[in-house]
Amino acid sequence: MFKKPTSFIVLLCLVLSSCSLWRSRRPASERETIVAEANRDAILASQYIGVDSLECSKNFNKLYQRLLNTAGVSTYFDTTDIKSIDEDIQTSFETRLAIKDSFKKFKNNKIVDNQCLSAAQDVLRALRYIEDYLVELHFEKDGSSTSDFVNLKGEFPNLLINPKYASDFKSYEDLKSGDVILSRGNAYSSAAIARIAVSDYQFSHLSFVYREPTSTQMFTTEAHIEIGSVTAPFKDHLEEKNVRTVVFRHKDQALANEASKAIFNRVKKYQDSGKNVEYDFSMNYKDDSRLYCSEIISAGFKLANPQSDYIPKFKSHFSEGMIPFLNTIGVPLKKDSVETTDVFAPGDIQLDPDFELVAEWRNPKKLEESRFKDFILTKIFEKMDHEGYRFDGNLKMDTQSKVYWLLRRSPLIKKFIEKKFPLNMGPTQLEVFMVLDKIGETIYKNLELHSIEYDHPMTPKEIYAVIDDFISKDLELYKNYKKGLETPKPSIHLLFHP
Repeated sequence: MFKKPTSFIVLLCLVLSSCSLWRSRRPASERETIVAEANRDAILASQYIGVDSLECSKNFNKLYQRLLNTAGVSTYFDTTDIKSIDEDIQTSFETRLAIKDSFKKFKNNKIVDNQCLSAAQDVLRALRYIEDYLVELHFEKDGSSTSDFVNLKGEFPNLLINPKYASDFKSYEDLKSGDVILSRGNAYSSAAIARIAVSDYQFSHLSFVYREPTSTQMFTTEAHIEIGSVTAPFKDHLEEKNVRTVVFRHKDQALANEASKAIFNRVKKYQDSGKNVEYDFSMNYKDDSRLYCSEIISAGFKLANPQSDYIPKFKSHFSEGMIPFLNTIGVPLKKDSVETTDVFAPGDIQLDPDFELVAEWRNPKKLEESRFKDFILTKIFEKMDHEGYRFDGNLKMDTQSKVYWLLRRSPLIKKFIEKKFPLNMGPTQLEVFMVLDKIGETIYKNLELHSIEYDHPMTPKEIYAVIDDFISKDLELYKNYKKGLETPKPSIHLLFHP
């Protein structure tokens, strides 16, 4: 495989030095399951990180395809052995932790390096989906499903804690000032943000935790499309009832605390004046005059350490086919700059070497809905990127968006809708999100109907197949409709078409 003996020596040294990352895993020979095999293959792929990015990419891609083909397969989930289910959840989680650790000294300098990084991110996403299926199965078999899951609270398996922090973190009450919270909301706009860059993520939002040193009260600092940047008591974050939440902790806690304090004070100053820092639709993390959710974190660290590089170390990129959509929502991207423009997407924090994953929480009752929305947005953006699809709102939506835009500026009415529509969002942007909701909900309802036909949670391949079939049939209706033929009205293609 290697032409030079020195390459083999380097690889051997890497293997030996990284064994500690994986030592808690069982060999696949002890328990041959999908997750155990994935752990073995992840060990092999991780040995190439920083050594041979081409082999890294090949091995992670191979593992990803196998995980995609087996995630949710009923034969794997036909078991009543909760202990085995829980072992697989823990093995998958610890495999993800080890993959993350393997990237600590990784340098992303070439295209092939980025391919290695992207392939590893795909594997992390696939493993998390397998954990989702297993967590759902655990509560189904256990028969003691909690009526209401509280964010960042509970027990295994919906709350997974990094073994390194097992004695320090039990719930959200153990959060420290400077911790970063990566989360996923329930709206289609959340699914869109999670899927908007080249890398697909399962997360749409970042928040900075701040604890006042005197009162020890806990707050978050975050940016929302609707209201801009705000500080709020942590209980407000809990009440958002997100699908999933991950806690990250910077290796330099003193610096992280200063970063959180700095951005908290800046945002609160504007908030107290009655004019929040506006949402940054351009997603330009280098200009903090306006802020989007990820930028809250990078701007905070920049305030605390102006000489440092912008975090995170590895950032996302956009694809050329997404330029029209990105321009519509406010990202001023051009064809000649798409390759050199990077963006801090919320999910990029996951492999940053300066942050450690402390704990991960998910709401088992919302995982299927989130999965459906993830895959719906992946397909919508795939159509945009590869087939030139564009949003095309109807007259009703166009009128509504303009009315909302005008009402937002009316002194008598604006206070009733100011938390829904920001002043710096134009009518076109409003209409795009209205169209997105309409299309997403239409495809979602079709998925729900088909899900009844299965005796198991639909696998990724099954979900994609149903979406593809629905879009394909609706396109034929659209073509016939445009020809003036007697045909049922298309469900989505009047609003979304090539």
